Amino acid sequence: MVKRVKTEDAIGKPIAHDVVRYGPGLKSILFKRGHVITAADVEKLKDTGNYSVYIIEKKEEGVHEDEAATRMVRALASGNISYTKPNQGKVNLLAKTPGLLKVKAGVVKQVNLIDNFIISVKPNKTGVRKAELVGSVKIVPLTVEEGQMRRVEEILKHNKPIQVVPPKLKRIGAIITGTEVHEGRVKDAFEPALREKLAGYELKIQEAIVVPDDEEKIEGKILAFKEKGYELILVAGGMAVDAGDVTPAAIRKTGAEIISRGVPTFPGSMIMIAYLDGTPILGLPACVIPDKRTSFDLLLPRVLTKEKITREEIAELGHGGML
Repeated sequence: MVKRVKTEDAIGKPIAHDVVRYGPGLKSILFKRGHVITAADVEKLKDTGNYSVYIIEKKEEGVHEDEAATRMVRALASGNISYTKPNQGKVNLLAKTPGLLKVKAGVVKQVNLIDNFIISVKPNKTGVRKAELVGSVKIVPLTVEEGQMRRVEEILKHNKPIQVVPPKLKRIGAIITGTEVHEGRVKDAFEPALREKLAGYELKIQEAIVVPDDEEKIEGKILAFKEKGYELILVAGGMAVDAGDVTPAAIRKTGAEIISRGVPTFPGSMIMIAYLDGTPILGLPACVIPDKRTSFDLLLPRVLTKEKITREEIAELGHGGML
């Protein structure tokens, strides 16, 4: 069991928890759990604000924080989720593969309503990279009751609230529109930006071409890409409302099902989402080039996992749409 005592009365006793030292740009462990406190340690502990500490008097009752956090992640880990070693009752969850993070928010809430247990994860349907931190679990006290621990384990084992779905689309084509780019007046910046974003999902563009701002030519290239078997067609540029921006009209002329012309997110509100006989087409606005995160970054991981975007889901993006 553990007991709280004044720091000076803890000399000769093993400490029951890690002692962390904080400061500007500093977070380090001063003493690890199990360290036997000496007289020389007393002032160091007080310097960190520890005028009292928990010591181990007898064999601890219940489940220690590190073991409890580890049991939590073992119960919930599935679907391309790995985890780190415990540290101060906390274990981090990592993505084994790039893809789409899927979270059962109700299950996370259910566990968080149980005293002493914490799960914190990134939002549902977030795009993640390989080895990216996607969440953490933590135990609040030093120990928890075995019965309580088993209850949490059962919830997690039967519901598996966190998983990462890897990309299912592999063949990607990009059509860069712009007469000024086609004529060589302006260097294309779209293709490098798109390649960089796709590289985060370990994907490549199989073919990229530049066409002028001409409805028929853009339409023809989209249909040609469809015939070549590309599973995702990106049409970049010409998405504003200027007279020369004809990309939306060209996408419509292919006969594709238009899910949305414009979405309630900023930046990237002028994106277009369409499906041509099941093949997704994304019309991309110019902000994809300079802005680190746009509507394209929200939608891309979902499209890559073959989730069909609906009009209702697009409307819901307005909540949290300021990126």
